Amino acid sequence: MPKYQMVFDTVKGDVRHSVDIDDTETLDQVLEEILWDLKERGSKLRQGQPQVVCNNQSLDFSLPLPAQGVYPNDVLRVSTIAIVG
Repeated sequence: MPKYQMVFDTVKGDVRHSVDIDDTETLDQVLEEILWDLKERGSKLRQGQPQVVCNNQSLDFSLPLPAQGVYPNDVLRVSTIAIVG
């Protein structure tokens, strides 16, 4: 299974974590579990809607990573978009 490097923008600062994501899986399918594991390790994202960026491009949660030009060992930055209102 391909391994990706994720950098999470948490309330305590950046946290790096390697994750396995299959070539056919989407972020919609795996991100909730990844964020749960992050929380179990004592870190959590800032409040807001999660976003994932790779190579200065915001990723589509409904498409597999390779279909978006993202490959094993690429660094994915996970942060949040503030919800206004």
